[in-house]
Amino acid sequence: MSWFEVDIFNRCVEVDLHDYSHMTAMQAAREKIKEAYEHGFRHIRLIHGSTNIQDKKDGGGSIKFALRSMLKSGELNKWVEENGSKNHRLRDESITLALRKNPKPAAGGWKEMPMDEY
Repeated sequence: MSWFEVDIFNRCVEVDLHDYSHMTAMQAAREKIKEAYEHGFRHIRLIHGSTNIQDKKDGGGSIKFALRSMLKSGELNKWVEENGSKNHRLRDESITLALRKNPKPAAGGWKEMPMDEY
């Protein structure tokens, strides 16, 4: 079951993308990254699994490699520090992104995650 957790003390959001198709996981990740930035958070941890997948040819890890590709391509640069930032943490099971500082963070609630697909 996919979920997210907001840690207001550490200004971090943790998002589990398990149980999503590739397309829905990417949509949910983009939405939560943008939302975390808008709320003025400093980090977002995206849990993708695939700890034993080291390469695309291993036959899995499509979410893992898509997240890394989004970072590398600059697609997320509006909300996260640039690729290569020492503040990002790429692990076997997750990726933690350092968010850019938002000079005018918004208050308010958080959107629900999409429904699980399987």
